[in-house]
Amino acid sequence: MINRLYTVSATLTAVIMATSEREAEIRFKSDFGEIKDQPIDAVADGEIRTEADLPDDWTVDCLPYGPRDNALTIGEFLDAPPPPVVRDTKTVDMFAAAPASGEKA
Repeated sequence: MINRLYTVSATLTAVIMATSEREAEIRFKSDFGEIKDQPIDAVADGEIRTEADLPDDWTVDCLPYGPRDNALTIGEFLDAPPPPVVRDTKTVDMFAAAPASGEKA
């Protein structure tokens, strides 16, 4: 699965690296689940696709919350090309070599 960025809001707002909004909520709750023994209810606000989607005080130079070994900034996530689309190329040349009926070859 591909990690994406999501904003998750509660008393705190964080940028979480995850594969889905649900996983972003779970990661937020596991990292920030309790502060002063009070549980936090977290809700994912949506995926971050552009710099304009970032919450206040977050920039493309910030590191998103997520796995401790993450070294990618938010900007590097946004600049990463989407995964390649795998196309079925088996039929691409199927009609190129055969002339239409009634046509001269």
